[in-house]
Amino acid sequence: MGIYQKGENYGIDYYNGYKRIRELVGPSKGEAKTLLAAKRAERLRGRQGISPKIDAPPFDQFVEGPYTEYARTNKRGFHNEQYRLQQLTKFFGKRKLSELTRWDAENFKNEMAQLVAPATVNRLAGNLKHILSMAVTWEALSTDPFIGVKLLRVPKRTARILSEEEEVKLLTACSQIRAPYLESVVIIALNTGMRKGEILSLRWEHINLTNRLITIINGKTADSDRYIPMNDAIFELLSSLYQKRKSEFVFPSTRKIGERFLDPKVGFMKAVRLAAIPHIRFHDLRHTFATRLVRSRVDLITIQQLLGHSKITTTARYAHSSADAKINAVKRLDFAGVR
Repeated sequence: MGIYQKGENYGIDYYNGYKRIRELVGPSKGEAKTLLAAKRAERLRGRQGISPKIDAPPFDQFVEGPYTEYARTNKRGFHNEQYRLQQLTKFFGKRKLSELTRWDAENFKNEMAQLVAPATVNRLAGNLKHILSMAVTWEALSTDPFIGVKLLRVPKRTARILSEEEEVKLLTACSQIRAPYLESVVIIALNTGMRKGEILSLRWEHINLTNRLITIINGKTADSDRYIPMNDAIFELLSSLYQKRKSEFVFPSTRKIGERFLDPKVGFMKAVRLAAIPHIRFHDLRHTFATRLVRSRVDLITIQQLLGHSKITTTARYAHSSADAKINAVKRLDFAGVR
């Protein structure tokens, strides 16, 4: 690194990584010295891992401002993410992003693990890590303190498939619970395999009663966009709801005009308890749909397309063979002369 003169002007000679750079500054040698000193300091910070100091905004201000605007525009699952962002903002409040350390992430995981399931903690932690990552990208933060923070181990859970008797009990319970749209949402899930977020995001423009088709757009992934035919149960249900429509949404919010209904989770849990069906989650209705198709000998490619999976291996996980099907498959060897 040094200063050189070319005619009446001075320049600086320095390295940017492994690349040598010669840069003319002007007629002032003092200005050249100042710029060279700044380049040396910048290189030293890079060697020592020193990052320039940034006046980072408070967590709540960053999340409720630029991050929410970004997520609303760019993230497919923004409606489902809003509640998690509120939880994170409540937890970290007005602490500056630059004050957060890796311990804060671990402490957050520990405290939330006392309140919710590991999978829920991981979803919150995933949002948290993305927030900090975007803060660095937008230069609101110099370094990401949450890099390397690991998610919790989630115990494997066997898919729960509803029997026909359990379905009747569940739908009966849903009709007895005071929860908006609950029975309709459950019927749609059982007959289409749609995700909860996809059902609640439905607008009437996505419903074609003439051709009996439901259009899924802006789903969980790009491969989630698809068409789902209506069976008689869904056609009758949606036709009835269409006659009573008061919003662009099939399931509008009961509190905020112009918004969709957020989540029937509490009502669903009450219905499950009333029906006395153990170990059932809303997503198991999707499992039930897929498994019933497999038992009806529908091919996996068709099931993959109905569920909106990008990989057939994902569909295969949903569509578990029944124990009886496995036994019958092995018994076929008895008639094939295999000894």
